[in-house]
Amino acid sequence: MKRAASLARYSLWQFRDFVFERGVPILILVFLWGYVLLVSLRNAMGPQMAAGRASPIWGLVLQAASTLVSLSVLIAVNGIVSTDRKLGYYRFLFSKPVNPVLYYAQFFFVCMVGVVASMLVLSSLMRTILPTFSIVNFLLYTALIYVAMGGIGFFLSVATRYDWVSLAAVWLGSRILRDLYGAKSDWRSKTVELLPPVHKLDEVANSLIGTGTAHATDVLWLLGYGALFFVLGLVALRWRSLAD
Repeated sequence: MKRAASLARYSLWQFRDFVFERGVPILILVFLWGYVLLVSLRNAMGPQMAAGRASPIWGLVLQAASTLVSLSVLIAVNGIVSTDRKLGYYRFLFSKPVNPVLYYAQFFFVCMVGVVASMLVLSSLMRTILPTFSIVNFLLYTALIYVAMGGIGFFLSVATRYDWVSLAAVWLGSRILRDLYGAKSDWRSKTVELLPPVHKLDEVANSLIGTGTAHATDVLWLLGYGALFFVLGLVALRWRSLAD
């Protein structure tokens, strides 16, 4: 019970760290994106903005919003473990009887709450410009991408010091390789099937944000892949020394 209470107290500091180290940059992106793109589009399109998915700019807004979610997740999980290891903060954090595995698992979900809250701000802004834009659907998509992308980022943060570079390379590289070899039947096509299922993102974004539904297999594939690597990260954290 004492350890659980101690871990719960750490969550307050974790939320504080998220706000100042990750939340502020994410919100700056949100407001810059909203001001530069959405306001400009509203001024240019006028009443056509209210047409929802029938609006000629719906696809552009959807693509930009889903891209911003991915960037926000990248910012949120950057250095989630590796920063403490590189700067030696783990010596202070775990000088008291706190389990590192539980601590970083909790921090992962604290960051998830922070990202979803940040995207709530963005979706509320978008709702004022596109009345048919669903806040709930967008937040569901955000949570899905956080698990799918953030789980990989968590594992990479445990495994390497250059986690954000590695995550960006894995995420973008998987998309490129799947576009090049995914539709073929040779050994390279079979190999790229092991990469993150980023080829499902566009379809999931269009359906989930737009209608609130998506193919269950696509959603489960994205969730399962991210959850698997999150668990692998916890296992690596359990057996790997933070001093490495």
